[in-house]
Amino acid sequence: MILHSQKHSSIRGCWKVIAEVLPERPMESVIRHARKLFETNERFKWTPYEIDFIRKAHEQNGPNWRAVADTLGKSRYQIADAWHKLKFTKRKKGQWSQEEYQTLFNLVNIDLRMRALEPYRKSKHGMLRDNICWEAIGHKLETRNSAVCCSKWYNQLTSTMVASGDWCDSDDFRLVDALYALDACSMEEVDWDELLDHRSGDVCRKRWDQMVQHIGDRVGKSFIEQVEILAKRFCPDLLEARETFDNKPVIC
Repeated sequence: MILHSQKHSSIRGCWKVIAEVLPERPMESVIRHARKLFETNERFKWTPYEIDFIRKAHEQNGPNWRAVADTLGKSRYQIADAWHKLKFTKRKKGQWSQEEYQTLFNLVNIDLRMRALEPYRKSKHGMLRDNICWEAIGHKLETRNSAVCCSKWYNQLTSTMVASGDWCDSDDFRLVDALYALDACSMEEVDWDELLDHRSGDVCRKRWDQMVQHIGDRVGKSFIEQVEILAKRFCPDLLEARETFDNKPVIC
């Protein structure tokens, strides 16, 4: 009833009174928030048709909730709330799978290829570092949100040796490519000092140990299998794009 106060003379003008109690908020903001609270809390079940319609509408037109609401006879707040719940139905917690790691690498590498065409790269930290579009990556990955993807990439998948200057991101590609070409059956067959001319064997072995920690379902995998998995992430044809990006001038 209160949401349609204009139709009821006894409570007409109630929003002005409510807004006066919240002087730090404009009246329109108070009304919008109230609609969101009341309308999204209504108890009703979504039909399979409505759920499918919302999914397809978002794929085609993005969050144009008013148009969807008009079609389904709901409020835009109900539609937005339904989409918010749908968006998180595939979210996971805990250990990452090999498929998730591979998808994350694919998405970030695609993004970095695009960034390699830009005249500079940003040095900001957190979600803005390297100007990677983490929001889009989290949306496409589906099982993890953008903040988790960003944290996973910089806190675990990127070597801590990069910050100290003992390693660079493009060395990951060189290391995996060298191991793949070596075709060794075990780590004991690898002469780590001969893999990269500009890096010591100890540094190469340390980076390898870091990389295999985040293969996903790595228990029981042989050395050859580990190399093959990482070779899919660090494709040689991406090395040039990675080097180009790393060598760009940095702005703050």
